[in-house]
Amino acid sequence: MTGVALDHTSFAVHDAMSWARRLRRELGATPIFGERLAQFGYLLLHVGTADDGARLELLEPRDEGFLTRFLGSRGEGPHHITFVVPDLRTTAARARELGLTVVGEDYDHPPWREAFIAPDAKHGVVIQLAESDRSYPPVDQLLSTRARDVENLPSSRGATEPLWWTPLWETAPGPVARLGTTHLGSTDLEFSRLVFGELLGARVTGDDSALDLSWPGGSVRVHASDRPGVTGMSLRGGPADGIVIGRARLGTEALNP
Repeated sequence: MTGVALDHTSFAVHDAMSWARRLRRELGATPIFGERLAQFGYLLLHVGTADDGARLELLEPRDEGFLTRFLGSRGEGPHHITFVVPDLRTTAARARELGLTVVGEDYDHPPWREAFIAPDAKHGVVIQLAESDRSYPPVDQLLSTRARDVENLPSSRGATEPLWWTPLWETAPGPVARLGTTHLGSTDLEFSRLVFGELLGARVTGDDSALDLSWPGGSVRVHASDRPGVTGMSLRGGPADGIVIGRARLGTEALNP
């Protein structure tokens, strides 16, 4: 499908602000936007320069729900990968044709329509599909100013407190590191090619051991593994040993898939 973009990789954590301060100090992360909903809050960050970098999201619980269950059973770590698609209904229908389970569909909130592909035994990660009539400003603009036009940014249904995260500006940024490819273990590379290549329109290269997938907005490397799931994100710069979030690493090498 043309027009698909990789938006971000999301990590579930107990305290998003604490993690955001660390990522700002150690990686020079810049906040993009965040909101709070009944069960959770989120904060989207860019780690990198205007020409080289990637986004990650921090999710923290606010009340009992899916995120507290996730943290209780699996601890902190990767939760989902988000793709923005041009036609959410069509993408969700095609996902079902591939035998994937689609849940949480919301087509009636134009600032952020969404649906979720539930984790399967082959990939072990939630895939969020989204469509919005809004967009984030270019990265160079986000990096050059602290101003955020919250009325015109993608916004979740029922969200409040669009500026809850602004105390993060008080944390001085460290030298800028560059976040890159998300690493994902898969038990079936051919099925991964169908999901990410045909359904989600990635440019695909690779061999029998891994697939390299790229979109506007970022890239994913899918490794053949008997342990599915996100193992981390590539990182240039920052601490020598990278930064570990649960079972994933932001670093020169992801944790073994």
